Amino acid sequence: NIFYLVTDELQDSIGILQSLERFGSLGYFTRADGAYGQHIVGTDEQRRSVNADRLLELFKKLHGEGKTPDLLIAQTFASYIDPKVFSQIRSAYGTLVVNIAMDDRHQYWGNKVSGEWGGTYGLIPHIDLALTAAPECVDWYLKEGCPAIFFPEASDAEIFHAMPNLPKIHDVSFVGGCYGIREEIVRLLRSASIRVTTFGSGWESGRIDVEAVPRFFAQSKIVLGIGTIGHCTDFYALKMRDFDAPMSGSCYVTHDNADLRIVYEIGKEIVTYRTADECVEKIRFYLLELLPILGDEVEERPP
Repeated sequence: NIFYLVTDELQDSIGILQSLERFGSLGYFTRADGAYGQHIVGTDEQRRSVNADRLLELFKKLHGEGKTPDLLIAQTFASYIDPKVFSQIRSAYGTLVVNIAMDDRHQYWGNKVSGEWGGTYGLIPHIDLALTAAPECVDWYLKEGCPAIFFPEASDAEIFHAMPNLPKIHDVSFVGGCYGIREEIVRLLRSASIRVTTFGSGWESGRIDVEAVPRFFAQSKIVLGIGTIGHCTDFYALKMRDFDAPMSGSCYVTHDNADLRIVYEIGKEIVTYRTADECVEKIRFYLLELLPILGDEVEERPP
């Protein structure tokens, strides 16, 4: 029995939930009104308390049904949930607690909440294993006595894969919120007469349905990656799209994040750029290289 302390429904529904279901009976966190995901509104103290109480409530219900979770997989911070609840669950039910940390590089410490660190560091005394997407952070956990494994994101081959029977109707595609350097790079590409189709909060097309993302990527000649964190211009982290896009059989062009060199052969499996101008230059080059190969498919574009 697996229990997943969920985060974002769009992210989780596009591979994580499906993959976990293959390993056993899966339950996941819902709010009291049935909505998906942890409470993220209110003060830190309020959401920590509400999420912890709700997690205990769900565990008691599952235990009463004879479905006590053997494994709790969380993706959270100490500012989202009172981490002491994990120790309570471990003690009461014998459940192993694992936290997946995709943002350790910038959220390991976090802000102080009631005198305690609100990042992933605050979880350490209360979990059995940390899975971190930042390789250097493995040592950070180990120095605190917490077992840790480098755990880069991945993709589900049953969801993201090439679709050779469909035409490549998008020159360049991007899925993600519109802000900071993301907006700048897309603007530069469009000013260079490169067609970029974007979906996400803040873009003209809005968000895309989660079920449509695999087809969208597969029907793109190039999937654009932007590897920066937040509004930073030179601070990077691995992203889910770093794996979903190449799995889709499309050319993936993204920031030159050193972490990618651990999992890819750069220039052969994916393409990277260091600056916005280099991004435009490389995408223009690869589009010109790809167009003759794609042949008549290039004309089959949406209006």
